[in-house]
Amino acid sequence: MKALAVLLAPLLLVGTAAPSYADTVTPQAGTHAFTTKDALVPVTDGPTGTHEATIDTRLYLPDNATTATPQPAILMTHGFGLTKLAGEVVSSATFLARHGYVVLTYTAQGFGASSGCVTLESRTYDVKDAQQLITKVLDPLPVVKHDANGSVVGMVGGSYGGGIQANVAENDKRIHAISPSRTWNHLAYSLDPNNYVVPGDPTGFTHSLNKQGVFKQQWTTLFFVSGNANPIGGAPPGIPPQPAGGCPQDKLASGDPATVAGAPCPGFYAQVCLTYAAITATGDAQDVDRALLADSSATTQIDTLRIPVLLLQGQADTLFNLNDAAATYTALRRAGVPVKMIWNDGGHGGYDSRPGECDVYGRGTGGADFTGLDDCYLTLRTLAFLDEALRGVPDDSPGFTFYRDWVQYGGKGANDEQYGDAPAFPIAGTTTFTLSGSNALAITGATAGTDSFINPPGGLPPAYSETSNFSGPASSPQNPLPPSEQPGQSVSFTSTPFTDDVISVGVPSARLRLSHLAPTDLVFYGKVFDVAPDGSATLIRRLISPVRVPAGAVSAPVDIKLLGFAHRFAKGHAVRLTLASTDATSYNNKTPDQITVATGAGSTFTLPGVLARAATPPRTVPPPAAPPATGQLPATGTDPMLPLGALLLLTSFVVLRRRVV
Repeated sequence: MKALAVLLAPLLLVGTAAPSYADTVTPQAGTHAFTTKDALVPVTDGPTGTHEATIDTRLYLPDNATTATPQPAILMTHGFGLTKLAGEVVSSATFLARHGYVVLTYTAQGFGASSGCVTLESRTYDVKDAQQLITKVLDPLPVVKHDANGSVVGMVGGSYGGGIQANVAENDKRIHAISPSRTWNHLAYSLDPNNYVVPGDPTGFTHSLNKQGVFKQQWTTLFFVSGNANPIGGAPPGIPPQPAGGCPQDKLASGDPATVAGAPCPGFYAQVCLTYAAITATGDAQDVDRALLADSSATTQIDTLRIPVLLLQGQADTLFNLNDAAATYTALRRAGVPVKMIWNDGGHGGYDSRPGECDVYGRGTGGADFTGLDDCYLTLRTLAFLDEALRGVPDDSPGFTFYRDWVQYGGKGANDEQYGDAPAFPIAGTTTFTLSGSNALAITGATAGTDSFINPPGGLPPAYSETSNFSGPASSPQNPLPPSEQPGQSVSFTSTPFTDDVISVGVPSARLRLSHLAPTDLVFYGKVFDVAPDGSATLIRRLISPVRVPAGAVSAPVDIKLLGFAHRFAKGHAVRLTLASTDATSYNNKTPDQITVATGAGSTFTLPGVLARAATPPRTVPPPAAPPATGQLPATGTDPMLPLGALLLLTSFVVLRRRVV
C-alpha cells in the first residue's frame, strides 16, 4: 500500500471544490493457503482468578508460517451476540491468513459454545481470558513470531470485538498494535452519554468526568434482551454446556440464580443486571455502576497504552458515535502515541458498507468470501497498518481520513475517491455563529433576547430521532419515520443560506447561556440540521447529542460537544442548531421544566473544519410554538407518532436473536 498523504491547502474551502482524495491504495491479493484448527481452551478469571470458563477457539495457520519463517499473530473476537463463526470474523481471519498472518479467533464467554456469562469485555473477566489464549495457544507455537515478551500479536475486530482491544493491550506487552472498529471509548459515555464539557477538561472529550448522563434506553435495552436470550452458560441449543464454568453470577444469596432484582437475568454477570435494573428505574448511575463500566473501558488505563492504533468509526453510528473514536484519538495523540483514524460510512443500526469501502463489521460484505476484500479501502488500510506495526513495512497513509457521501463513487475499489484526508484530527478552521434573538445563527449583528422551551411532565410525549438499530436502510427497507419535534419542546436557530458549498468535518460545539425552573439537573438534546431552500430540514445522520448539566452548573455558560460528522451544506442550504427537551431513544427528565436560552453575545455555535465567508444578514425563521408563561408548565399531550414508534420498538424486541452489534 502506498499513500501520498498530500493535503491540499486550504483543505476545506467555501466556494471551491472539495479536495481530491490523495491516498492511493494498491490492490493486494492474498495468496497463502491455510489450515484451521478448532479447540476448547480452559481459562480462569474473575476478581480472585478462581472462576473457570471454557473458550471456543479457531486457529488459522498460513503456509508461510514455519519454524524457519515465523509470522506475527492476530487475535480477534466478534460483535455482541455473535461467535467465532460470524461472517465478520471468518472473512477478516481468512483475509489476514491469506496475507500470511497466524490468526486466532474465539467466542467470548457467554456466547456460542463458550461457557460463562456476558461480562462486557471487562478486565476482570474477558481480558484475562484473552491473555490466557495467547499464553496457551500462541506462545507455544514456534511458527508464531516472538520477541522478549512472547508472541508478537496484533488485534482487530469491531464493536464488542473492538471494545476489548485497548483493555488487553494496556495490560499485555505481547500486543504490538490494535485496530478497534465501531466501538466505545468509555462505556458509560456510550450507554449513558453526556456531552456536557466539564470545566477544566483540556480536550472536551474526557467523558469520565461526568458522573451522570442521559440513559440511552433503546440501545441498552436491545443489548440486555439479546444477551439474556443466550442460554445459561453460553451453549446454544444442541450443544451441551461445557463442564467448567457457567455464569460467574455471584448472584443473590438466595433465590433463582437466573433472576436479579426481580428481572430475568440468565445471560449476564450479576452486577451488569443490577446496574441495568437500577438505571432503567431512575436514570441515575451509582458509584458501583461507574466502576463496572470503567472496568470495560479503554480510557480507564489509556495512559499505559503506547502501541500503534488505527481507529475506524462509522459516521451514521448512534450507538458508538464519532465522538467515541475522537476521544480515544485525542487522548493518544496528546500522549504522543502513533494513532490514525478513519471515519467510514455507516455504523450500527442497519447501515451497509458502501462500494469501495468493504466494512466487514457491517452487513453486506460481512460474509466468509475473502476475495472481495483484496481490493477494498478499509481492509487494505488495516492490512497496511498491521504490516507496518508487526512486519516493519512502511505505511504512509494519512493520519485522518473521512468518507464524503457528497462525492460520487467512481468504481475504483480501494482507491476510493469518496474519502478525503488530512494529516491529523482535528482539521484546522472553524466558523462560529452567535445565537440571535431572531431565531438565527448570525456571524455579525446578533441581537440579545431569550427563547424558551418546556420539558413535559414525565418527559412525554418525546421528540423522535430514530428507532435505535432499526432506522438504517438495511433495517428499514421501507422509508423509516423521519425525525420530528414536539410543539413547544424545542428552540431552533438557523443561519442565512450559504452562498457556496460549505464542507464541515469534525465535532461541532456550542457555548450556551441557560436557565431553567426545575430543581433537577438540566437535560436536553442538541441537534444539527441541514436546511434546504424549500425549508425542509434533515437531521444530519439522525445524530442527537444528549446533555445533562448538573443543577449547580447551569448558572455559568454551558459548553457542549455535539456529535461529529463529515457533511456538505450545498449552496443555498443553511445550518440549524436545535435544542430539544426530549427524545424517544433516551431516558428523559421526568420532572416538568421550562428551559430558557439567552441569545446575543456569549451564546455561540461552532462548525468545525470549515473556512467560511462573511455571512449576509441573519435569516429569520418562524418561532416555535409559544411556551407557557414563566413559572407555569403544560399538561401532557398526546403524540400521534408514538403508537407507530412504539410498535417499531416492540418489533425490535421480538427478534431477540438478531444481531444488534
